[in-house]
Amino acid sequence: MPASPARNSDGALDRIQAGRRYFFEPAEFARATGRQAQSPALRLALHRLVKRNRITLVTRRPSGYLIVPPEHLSFGAPPVTWWIDDCLRRVDPNYYVALLSAARHWGSSHYARQDTQIMLSKPHVPLTPGRLHVVFVAKAGIARTPTTTVSNDVAPWRVSTRAATLLDLTRHQTVVGGLEAVARIARDLAPSIEEREIIAALDALDQVPAVQRLGFLLQTLQCNVLAGAVYGWLRGRSDIGVPQPLELGNPNVDQTSKDRRWNVRFDRVNAARIAEFQ
Repeated sequence: MPASPARNSDGALDRIQAGRRYFFEPAEFARATGRQAQSPALRLALHRLVKRNRITLVTRRPSGYLIVPPEHLSFGAPPVTWWIDDCLRRVDPNYYVALLSAARHWGSSHYARQDTQIMLSKPHVPLTPGRLHVVFVAKAGIARTPTTTVSNDVAPWRVSTRAATLLDLTRHQTVVGGLEAVARIARDLAPSIEEREIIAALDALDQVPAVQRLGFLLQTLQCNVLAGAVYGWLRGRSDIGVPQPLELGNPNVDQTSKDRRWNVRFDRVNAARIAEFQ
C-alpha cells in the first residue's frame, strides 16, 4: 500500500533533519516526495505542514522553509545558528554573524538583544521566522573581512574574528547602542586579540577614520599593546591628517577636545567614563 501524502511529507522532513539540516527549498521537498516543482500539489503539501507547525516560511524570494522540532515549537523555529549557513550561502557566501551577535559569541554579552545581527554585501529585509528576528547590515568589501567558521554547533556558521568585530562595532556604533557599548565589548575582547589578528582586520577594512577611532578607544582603555599595533598601521598614511569625531552622530563638535596622536576629537566627560571600564 502506498504511503499517505502526510506520511510521505513527514518522511521527507525526517530525512532532511537526519542530515542535521533544518532549512530546505521547495524544489528539494518536491524531489523528496515525488511531486512536481511549483505544482499545486506541492504548494498544498507545504501549506498543510505550515498549518501543522511542522515547518515555517523563512524566506519568500526565493522561498525557503525551516523544519520546526517539537522542542522549539514555542519559538516557532529552530535556533538561528542551526540553519543560517544553509539559508544564506545562496544569498551571499561571504555572510557572517556580526556586531553584538559576534561579540556575544566571543564572550561579551552585556546587551541582551533579541535579534541576530548579520553582515551581508548588500541590504536585505529582516527574517522573522516564528519569534526569531534576524537583521542585516550591508558592508562593501565583505569578502576581505577576517572570519572563522564555528563547527561545534548543529551546523557550521561564519562569524567575524574578535578584531574584525571590534572594527565593525566602531564603524556601526550608532546601530549597537553608542560608543560606551563598543568600549565595554572592547574591554572584554582586547585581552584575547593578538597583534597579527588586529593587523589582518585593519588591512581588510582599510578605512583610516575607523582605525583612528579604534586606536583612541584602545588607548583610553589602556590596551597599550594593541593600541601600539594600530598606531603602527596608521603611521605614514596621508589621510590620518583629517580629524575624526570619536562618536558618530555627535553634533557638539565645537565642545570637544582633540587627541593629537590619533587626530580624534572627543568629549572629555565621555572619554573619562569610558576610561573607567578598564
